[in-house]
Amino acid sequence: MPAYCHWLSALARGLLAALLAIAAGLAVAADSGSVVEHAEVRQANGGYVADLVIWLPAPRELAFAVLIDFERMPEWVPNLRQTRVLERDANRVTVEHQGVVQYGILTVPFTTLREVGFVAPDRIHTLQIRGTMKRHESRMVFAEDRAGTRIDYHVEMEPSALAGLVMNEGRVESELRAHCEAIGAEILRRKDALPTVSK
Repeated sequence: MPAYCHWLSALARGLLAALLAIAAGLAVAADSGSVVEHAEVRQANGGYVADLVIWLPAPRELAFAVLIDFERMPEWVPNLRQTRVLERDANRVTVEHQGVVQYGILTVPFTTLREVGFVAPDRIHTLQIRGTMKRHESRMVFAEDRAGTRIDYHVEMEPSALAGLVMNEGRVESELRAHCEAIGAEILRRKDALPTVSK
């Protein structure tokens, strides 16, 4: 092989390595601003089971308060269009959500009636009573961690027949990550809006 061919081959390998390094660096940089520290989705029981860990530099009480402020959720949850609180007790809420989920070119509207039980500021448990999805249940556990709040988010869901045609683990993870990022953004927005206490 002529010398210039070896040179071109070495140059090509060097360029490829550089591009891969840049891509890896960009991926790390993009991920470093995420509130999602861990995400795992797997298929189970005809649907999906997901476990995510969220961390953000905000008080646990504020994070909890944002996630039971149902009336304002359509303002910041990307796919939510309307929320109605039908019944509210000290530690339980019955709430109806309406919205749309985008799966590529397919837009799937949804309605879900859920019973939400909670123990402030430690945990929130949500169970679908009826809705577009065949089954949906979730649990959030809040803990003080590293001068902020860790939220362990567990979700079990079974999509409708229509959504099931296009859903997979990657799409479920992407949707849940987007939801968690919206949660983090709203909590941090409200934290920044709190009045500062002068000493």
